[in-house]
Amino acid sequence: MTKQITLPEDVNALLQTLNDGGYEAYIVGGCVRDSILGRIPQDWDITTSALPEQTKALFSHTFDTGIQHGTITVVLNKTNYEITTYRIDGDYADGRHPDEVSFTSNLEEDLLRRDFTMNAIAYHPAEGFRDPFGGQEDISRSLIRGVGEPAKRFQEDALRMLRCVRFAAQLGFQVDDATYTALQENAALIEKISVERIHEELDKLWKSPFPEKLSLLLSSGLLPHIDGLLDKRLTALGETLVPQLKAAPVSAPLRWTLVLQSFMEAEAKTFCKKLKFDNATAKQIQTYLRHLSQPIPQTPYEVRKLAGILGMELTENLFILQEILQDKAAVATAREILAKVLADGDCLNLKMLEMDGKALMDAGIPAGKAVGETLGLLLEDVLHEPEHNKREYLLEKALKLQQK
Repeated sequence: MTKQITLPEDVNALLQTLNDGGYEAYIVGGCVRDSILGRIPQDWDITTSALPEQTKALFSHTFDTGIQHGTITVVLNKTNYEITTYRIDGDYADGRHPDEVSFTSNLEEDLLRRDFTMNAIAYHPAEGFRDPFGGQEDISRSLIRGVGEPAKRFQEDALRMLRCVRFAAQLGFQVDDATYTALQENAALIEKISVERIHEELDKLWKSPFPEKLSLLLSSGLLPHIDGLLDKRLTALGETLVPQLKAAPVSAPLRWTLVLQSFMEAEAKTFCKKLKFDNATAKQIQTYLRHLSQPIPQTPYEVRKLAGILGMELTENLFILQEILQDKAAVATAREILAKVLADGDCLNLKMLEMDGKALMDAGIPAGKAVGETLGLLLEDVLHEPEHNKREYLLEKALKLQQK
């Protein structure tokens, strides 16, 4: 087990300033866990015996981020660091946030309110680890275990249940039996959590390196309380989804499309709206689902048409999904055709067409609907016969179309 954590210079300076002011201070939570695991922490959180106003008095640049819960942010060298006073949480009426907090001078009381033992470890470079709940041992055993009474931790903040599964998928850890049983018994409480936070956790889960932990989610009892249709469809997919997720790039639209592969496009639209996806991701998922229900293009015309509609990035992504879910040989053929189409510089869309609306109107075609319809017919011609993408030919064909 790691005996020492190398802290960034600024983090050491923050701890030293708090210590020089007469207060205890430690790094805590995910940054300690990740450092023990040899991962690079995303954030460096600090816990201290100093009250928020006392912390603010020690630093020149601070702002309040959650001062009602004891958290202020210190800005040092253009980087934000959250510093939170040791606290004891009151009741959690909403199943997410404490109704009130009381500050304490006891570090162990602060660590007791945290979710899992691996996240309830504090560290100071001069003192080493403060680990009253055996978090280091659990990390060495690759085990996720609730702090104290797991059921109480989940009742305080129901999002912790989904975080438990997500941590397992991110770290490849097992979940302690008593903790998982408490999770299953309290699964209905997830209904108290906002869809935004549920979406965020599921997003991280699908993008995690150990998707085989999907079984934890399927057996947890959480899904029926998140979305009934998602529960039914994921249960039907079962373990077949695991190698598919592993084969896909770590991309939210691609991974979510695999998760929603058995959804109709309209069902996916409703689901994405319910979980408040951003519009761009939701549209991509729906686009992929629409094209997954259609044959893989196998002719130059079909490939040009598809690439023209989707653009290159979405076409390549669609091929990835089709390769995972459908026919690798057919996708290989489509990719070969696309490479030749691109190498030949074939026209794929109206922007590449050697004709535009102004030229058509100058030639006497009425502005408005007629111009748009004519451009569409010309593009269709060129998608079939790329050599027709010449201005003279297209103008002549446009005028013939008008005579019909």
